[in-house]
Amino acid sequence: MPTLSAPKKTFALVEEMADCDGPVRVSDLAEKLGYTRSTTYKHLATLRELGYVRKTGVEYSLSYRFVLLGTRIRGRSPLYRASNELIDQLAQTTNETAGLFVKQGSYGVNLYQSTSDRSETIEIDHYLHRTAPGKAILAHLSDDRVSDIIDVAGLPARTDNTITESDLLADELANIRERGIAIERGEQHPEQNGVAIAFEYEDEIAAVYVVGRADRLSSKRLEENIPGMVLGTVRRTKELL
Repeated sequence: MPTLSAPKKTFALVEEMADCDGPVRVSDLAEKLGYTRSTTYKHLATLRELGYVRKTGVEYSLSYRFVLLGTRIRGRSPLYRASNELIDQLAQTTNETAGLFVKQGSYGVNLYQSTSDRSETIEIDHYLHRTAPGKAILAHLSDDRVSDIIDVAGLPARTDNTITESDLLADELANIRERGIAIERGEQHPEQNGVAIAFEYEDEIAAVYVVGRADRLSSKRLEENIPGMVLGTVRRTKELL
């Protein structure tokens, strides 16, 4: 099916700006994306006119309008409404960071996250092959669909432990399907481990996860104790849907 190139460029620009640590210049965006300066400027000017981009001096940044859109979308999600309180309980029970991760196209979105008093907010990578919830979701898909995702997103490394070969990923997903549990060991952050269990709701695939520092989340706690708590949260979420 034919698609439009202009929206693709706009969204590529938005995603690049979202990955930046702060405001960015037109020339830097153009260089990173391979656009001309004039094309980059026109897209930024359009987004600024619509209120989605702010300009400070010669630098640009995304506006809070994206927060408004995200909040509205999340608030309408049955998955979010059914799970948010249960995720809060899971974080407090495990004394770690817990959340709900949802597949969107070839990537994933952290729909909700909660932390205990002693834990910290943890960014969950949107590449599916690098996290426990992402791998749990991939294990719910057919081999053909996994291949399609790899074709789009690739298997880029983030740490030395990231799986970057399709054959190794296939073996990992087969193991996850057998156990019903996905585990990450330093695959998105060197000193971080995680556990996740995926489930389906209508046409969506989501995963409940717990992540934390490897010195706390390891051995029997990682392999047995935490997975049991995650499974309980998944079951209660499905009952509410």
